[in-house]
This record gives sequence, structure tokens and C-alpha cells, in this order.
Amino acid sequence: MRRLEAQSLPSIRPGIEGYADGMRMFPRLKEWENQIALKALREGKTVDELRNVTPFRQYLGVAKRAYLAGEHSPFSSFPSLFAESPSIDMLVSFGNFHPIRARTWTLAKQYPELHLPLEQFFQDALYQIAPYSARSYDPSIGNPFHHFLAEILKKRFHTFVTTYQREITMPLQSEEMSQTHNGKPAQRRVKIASLDAPIRNAGIPQTLFELFELTHHAQPEKRQTEDQEAKDKIHLLSQLAGLNEPQEETLVALYVDGNKTIQIAHTRGRTTRMVRMYRQTALSKIAQLGFETVQGVLKGTIDGSETRR
Repeated sequence: MRRLEAQSLPSIRPGIEGYADGMRMFPRLKEWENQIALKALREGKTVDELRNVTPFRQYLGVAKRAYLAGEHSPFSSFPSLFAESPSIDMLVSFGNFHPIRARTWTLAKQYPELHLPLEQFFQDALYQIAPYSARSYDPSIGNPFHHFLAEILKKRFHTFVTTYQREITMPLQSEEMSQTHNGKPAQRRVKIASLDAPIRNAGIPQTLFELFELTHHAQPEKRQTEDQEAKDKIHLLSQLAGLNEPQEETLVALYVDGNKTIQIAHTRGRTTRMVRMYRQTALSKIAQLGFETVQGVLKGTIDGSETRR
């Protein structure tokens, strides 16, 4: 259903840890260093002009001499910072990744029930939020830049979480629910079902995807055949659960072809909300079949001949 991800090299950590490891090439700018760079930004200077401003001119000089001598320097990360920064606002952003990371982790701990895609927020923070903060900062307010940045990060993180929660949930309406002031049924949002969610009432806690992986080991040279088998199993589950064609096609696109929601929406001329609704409805109906039935289909002990409608 879903491609097995290639194993990472032992020296490379995946996910957020790997992302943070890559950012260690940049130094952590102190507040007074931020202020010097921000002053140059307000004056319209370029990164090349900032190279000649003290203390950065001294840092780069010491780092160059140490490099030529084959020695380590505490300023060896500054050449990378200047080389990778197309503008001063980006330089300030890269130089503040470490406090951005610490602040983000602190904010994320407030939502332990959510598996937030923090790499995405780090990207937004580095390439949008922090550069915007650098351009918007006014020293006359008497607030240190790192405090100013932290406040903006807090507001944007709240928006990020709200958006993510809407992405993984869908509105549920019921006439039995209390009505709003305009007489329409009230809405509440429910989490979209996922093959990564734990199977209810299973003897051993596992997800539908984990169960599938235990019963469906695809070799590279047999991938086409194995993918067809996966499609057949989804088709059988769809028949048993009473899914319609769009719901079945959505499951195949997600868990066999490995497509993203936005790709499916574009290919099939649907909205992303509609695709998520297809997925929610399909997985909810499959879950209602019960663990034993789903397990039987995935293991091949149920082929549909005795339950065919």
C-alpha cells in the first residue's frame, strides 16, 4: 500500500533531528551581533558590505587564516553563514535557527496529542517568519530582537497548529446535535481515519499499515505483482465495506501509488477536502468490518468467495 522508505545512511539522522544537524553549519548570533546586522539591513546594505563591518570582518579574517593553517577556529561557521545568505534578512534568520528551534520545541510540547510536521514549520520560520521579523524590527520599541522574533513565532505557530488540525479533521453534521442560532445543525470536527491509527480491539497494538507490512513483503523485482495484490485486497475490502468507486480509488492512490492528497485532487479534478472526505468515509467503513475480517483479507484467508455479495 505505501512504499517502504529507503533506509538512511547511518551518519544521517532523519526528520527533525537531521534537519537540525544540517543547520549546525551556521553560528548562533548573539543579540548585539543581531543588532549590528539589523542596522546594516535598515541602511540598505548588502551581505558583501556586511562582510566589512566589525565584528564580522574580524570573524571572517580569523576563520580564513585558521582554514589556511589547517586549524580549527571558533569562527569557522561564519564563512558558511555569509556564503549561504543571499540577503541580510536571511543571514539573520540562519543565525537565529537555534533559538527558533528551541522556541518551536517549547510550543510543540503544548500539543502532545498532535504529531506536528515541525520540519514544515522550521522551513516557514527560516524563509518567511524570521526574515519578515528582521525587516519589521524597530529598535526604538526597546525590545531585544530575539524577544520580538519569539512573539511572532508564537503567533504564527498557533496559526500553524490550527491549520494542521483542520487538515487532519473534517466537519461532522448531525440533525441530532444542538442547532445554531440560524436553525442549522451544529458542527463538530472529527479526526480523519488513517491506516496509521491503532486498530481497535486488536490483541497486539498495531496499525492497519503495520499489519499489512507483516503480511505483504514486496521484493523490488516483484513490486508490480505485489502492488496488484494490494489493489485486489483493497478492492475486496471495498466490496465488503460497501465503498463506492471514488472511495476505493482514493485508497489505492494513497496507499498503493503513494500519492499525496493534493496530487489526487489535481489528477481527479476534486478538491482536497473532497479527497479527505473519501478517505475518511472509506476507512471508517472498513474499520466497521472488524479486526478479524480486515486481518483475514490482508492475510489472504478471506478471498471474498464466501462473502461475495
